[in-house]
Amino acid sequence: MGIYFGSSEHGLDDKGRLVLPSRILDEIPKSHWRFHLTAGLDRCLLLHDAEGFQELVDRIGRAVPGSRAHRTLCRRFLGHSEAVVPDGNRRIRIPDPLLKYAGLAPSQPLVLVGTGRVIEIWSMAHLDASLAEASPEEETLFASLVGSTKPSTPAAGS
Repeated sequence: MGIYFGSSEHGLDDKGRLVLPSRILDEIPKSHWRFHLTAGLDRCLLLHDAEGFQELVDRIGRAVPGSRAHRTLCRRFLGHSEAVVPDGNRRIRIPDPLLKYAGLAPSQPLVLVGTGRVIEIWSMAHLDASLAEASPEEETLFASLVGSTKPSTPAAGS
């Protein structure tokens, strides 16, 4: 299992294939080069290693599919997933339905964003829109993760 951070721009070839960079593949033994692409919630694609994808399947599959939200989540993540294995040139082919979902097209640039266990695959336009401004929910979550901080004030007599 790799841990992925940072972002980088790449391009799709004319057949919708993406060359996975060394910073991704070098984290995983070649015998484990099995990934799953899924549709993300934010109009991006998610690239999971096999272990991480199985954990996702186990977590989603544990819930009873009685609610509409759960059924929709299963359709998005599991119903729109594809197993992909890099070829000898380190390329994976992104299936057409996933390209369409994420607003990607062959011969178009894209951005890879490492978010820990998952690599997000974004069209530049969708990523720019997503990062345009932090939502109040994002700010609240960030504050809860890092704890409250008080502004520093100069010490008396300094």
